[in-house]
Amino acid sequence: MERAKENIESYYIEELHSIKEEIKTLKNEFSRFLQRVNQQHIEEILEEMRTSFMKPMVNYLCDDASERMHRQMVQDCKMRDFCGKNLIDLLQETAGLIGRRRVDSNAIKLYREKLEYIKKEAKNPNCSSCFSEAMDIFENQVKLMHSLQTYEEKEDVTKKTEISEIEPSRMASEICEPVANSQRLLILKELSGDSRTFSELSKLTGLRGGNLLFHLQKLLEAGMVLQRNERGDYIITRKGYSTLEGLSRIYSEIEQQ
Repeated sequence: MERAKENIESYYIEELHSIKEEIKTLKNEFSRFLQRVNQQHIEEILEEMRTSFMKPMVNYLCDDASERMHRQMVQDCKMRDFCGKNLIDLLQETAGLIGRRRVDSNAIKLYREKLEYIKKEAKNPNCSSCFSEAMDIFENQVKLMHSLQTYEEKEDVTKKTEISEIEPSRMASEICEPVANSQRLLILKELSGDSRTFSELSKLTGLRGGNLLFHLQKLLEAGMVLQRNERGDYIITRKGYSTLEGLSRIYSEIEQQ
């Protein structure tokens, strides 16, 4: 009888352990699901902001390209109208690339080749000033794509993996210093799931008034957090989320060693 009782207890203990393992697995799956949903929500917010911001920017760049070319092109050249139209059309086309989420390096290479070809075909000795202006406008557009992180030169991808290319002072000030604080990491973690008001962040982090504002300001200055308007919600940026993901990967790799 005692033996049977022990077997029953052992059976229930095993069953309980099995149930706990299943619950743990479900919890992990649900956690991963929430992370995907939260990331999608963040991307939707950022995409909405990007779209509303990009349209007037592209319009401005198109107008700026047209105005600069009309102003800088040689006045008494018989090819002025022909070249002007082709160059302005091309530069307005490249300005439109800035509105895209991602710009392929081959597209930039193709436009560079087009500009070089047009320059080569030009016969007037005064052409250099016109094409120099066009190339300057184009390269400024490319720099803007770099700043918006929508375009990378293929060479830059290689540099990212080279430890010898790391700039310690810049990395320390732009990445390490802003997240070298448990409270700021907590703020980023809370914002990774959804946008938050100042009062919501205060409740979630336990920080009050000026203390919370100090840490938010550090993250704002680092470009890891944005505020929708002067008194609006706070949201995590692409840089902030990438930093958080990077730290998570580093921590996981260290834990596994």
